[in-house]
Parts: sequence; structure tokens; C-alpha cells
Amino acid sequence: MNNGLRGLAAASLLLPAAAMAENLSYSYLEGGFAFYPGFESQDFIGLDTRGSVALHENIFAFGGLKFLTDDVDLTALHAGGGYRHGLDRNTDLWGGITMEYQEWDWDRGGEVDDTGLGFRAGLRHQLNNDLEVGIGGRVVTGDLDYVGLTGTARYAIEPDFKLFAELDVYDGEPGVLGGVTFEF
Repeated sequence: MNNGLRGLAAASLLLPAAAMAENLSYSYLEGGFAFYPGFESQDFIGLDTRGSVALHENIFAFGGLKFLTDDVDLTALHAGGGYRHGLDRNTDLWGGITMEYQEWDWDRGGEVDDTGLGFRAGLRHQLNNDLEVGIGGRVVTGDLDYVGLTGTARYAIEPDFKLFAELDVYDGEPGVLGGVTFEF
């Protein structure tokens, strides 16, 4: 193989990695409000925060904290690591393993908490320069196990500042989230 063909072959191997990094950031902080009407006979309202940091072009660390309240307080915390795979220059498939902590605290006394292993995965797609959409899922194990599904949209106000809206089906109960994303 001549040097020109070798160079072309090497460049073609690097192209998917360069394309992955072009639009979708895995270094961000995100936060906002969450509302889950009718969840476990409660109208939960609260805060949802999460973040991610790219450690390598394909590897990232991520986590989040959700605090919801009504007659019962629900605190959910997760942290873990993930891997992203670029399907094309605008689309990533990702997955990760997490440690998940949940605590349910009743106003009338009583508390239940649990730590379990979680698996989270999703698909992110950059529709254009301003709009990203994604779907995701999570399976959390342990005594307070559950399955969750999400649909998310992020709209860029500035290149590194976005508004987000999300529909979250948390253990079969729908909720809505909205807030801001800051990429770094």
C-alpha cells in the first residue's frame, strides 16, 4: 500500500471520532424544575440537577440529583461513567453504569432508603445548530427498583447556553422537567 493510501485509511479511521465531537457536548451542567402529578398518589414538585464531564472523546462521567416533595420527600442521586458511540456527525448512542441512591421520607415519620446499581442509555441527535433531541432509558436495581424513560429537547439560546424540556416516565408515572443547560 502506498503512503497516500495509508494516510487516507488512517484519516478515515479518525473521521468518526472527529465527527462525534462536533455537535454533542458531554461536558455540561443542567438544572431546572420537575413536576410529577399523581406520582405514587402525590403531586411531586421539585428540582432536578445533573451534569456530565467528558474524560476522553468517548468516555464521560455523569451524575444527578433529584429532590421532589409533597406529603412525601423523594431524593434520588446517581453517579457513574459512560461511553458514547457516534453513529454519524449528528447522532450519538450512549450507555453507562451508575450507583443509585433513593430516599423516601414521609411527613408523618418513616423513611426508606436504598442504594442499587443502575444502567442508563440513550440516543442523542442534533437536528440543526439550535435544536437537539434525545431519548433515554434507565433501569435501577435494589429494593426501590424502577424503570424510567425520557424524551428530551434542548434549544440553544447561545452556543453554550440552552433551554431544555423533558418528558420523564418514572416507574410508569409521567412527569415534566424544564430548565437550562450550560456546556463547558
